[in-house]
Amino acid sequence: MFRYVTTLLLIVFIIPSTVLAGPGRTGAQILSLGGGARARALGDAFSAMSGDVTASLWNPSGLAQMPESRIRSGKMGAQASMFYTDYSGPFGEAGEGLYYTFISGALPLGEIGTVGATLQLNGQGTIAVTSDSPDVLREESLGTNMALTLSYADTLTSSLAAGINAKMIRMVLGRESGSSYAVDMGIQYLLPFRPIPTTIGLAIQNVGPGISFIDENQADPLPRMLRIGTSMSLYQDRYNHLRFVTGISAYIDKLREDETELDVDLERLNAERSEADMLTREQLLSERGVGYRAFEWRHLQKNLGLEYWLGNTLALRVGYKSEPGINLPDFADYITYGIGVKIYLFNLDLTYGPRFGPLQERLIEMTGIIVF
Repeated sequence: MFRYVTTLLLIVFIIPSTVLAGPGRTGAQILSLGGGARARALGDAFSAMSGDVTASLWNPSGLAQMPESRIRSGKMGAQASMFYTDYSGPFGEAGEGLYYTFISGALPLGEIGTVGATLQLNGQGTIAVTSDSPDVLREESLGTNMALTLSYADTLTSSLAAGINAKMIRMVLGRESGSSYAVDMGIQYLLPFRPIPTTIGLAIQNVGPGISFIDENQADPLPRMLRIGTSMSLYQDRYNHLRFVTGISAYIDKLREDETELDVDLERLNAERSEADMLTREQLLSERGVGYRAFEWRHLQKNLGLEYWLGNTLALRVGYKSEPGINLPDFADYITYGIGVKIYLFNLDLTYGPRFGPLQERLIEMTGIIVF
């Protein structure tokens, strides 16, 4: 049944969005924020991770193999999580009211699979309203963006898991608003490597129609991404577990360019160039990462993470994340790290993020997970 549903969704969503993709600007950036302090500490290398309710934000198939999914003492092993980040610090007064949070839950249903739901909220702060004078008349909220995700995942074989997300998105820009919908699809496969158990994860995210606030003809495409990652259990005994995770992500929102706009841009960019230095059409498409060129190494997001568990109580994590087109001044700016503590049914994860914004402050993110 899952195979037929997935095939139908591929036909309905991926083919039309490939043909009708916009010029590359993306809307609904709340879908790019990810989440979970554990994932952040691992450099967002989470597409091959399972057993965590926050996995639905990276690869929905990660919900299929939750370690608490076995029925114990009549309990179904449900998980609930809350994540919060306050963005006001790095921006000072201008950042008042900026935040990102999500609430996520998952419920294993035995042989039926696992279902889950996630609500993401992104507060955009306020803006000062003035008249002809510099005096502030009032503070007006820029609104709160929202995305609601419903998830389903199941194990197809002992080595293969698959999952799907259905998303409803609402974006706000002052008094204007827009909405859209999207799907994610993902798989995870456990390779037959005895010495080092290795899982490969693959997910395509945010496949759906563009989002617009006023004119549907000027809709911005959703931030479509293709994620590929691995999770390797390097060492494990009764009291220690060392895991190494990797990931690469391609931004595939630019599937084609408008030919007229491309010719105009080429003419403008070549106006002050010598004949020997003029850009060709292919060079410009490559620089912008259009179509298959999105898979060029310079356009890929790179992620690495290392996690060590002492017993089943304390976790130490470090990660590395490199975003295409963002050149940070110091190597330390690419590094994240954090800790996790498990006490009975409650997990608390803290992440000390990379430097952020002109004030060079660091963000602290927190996730709490409760297992019922």
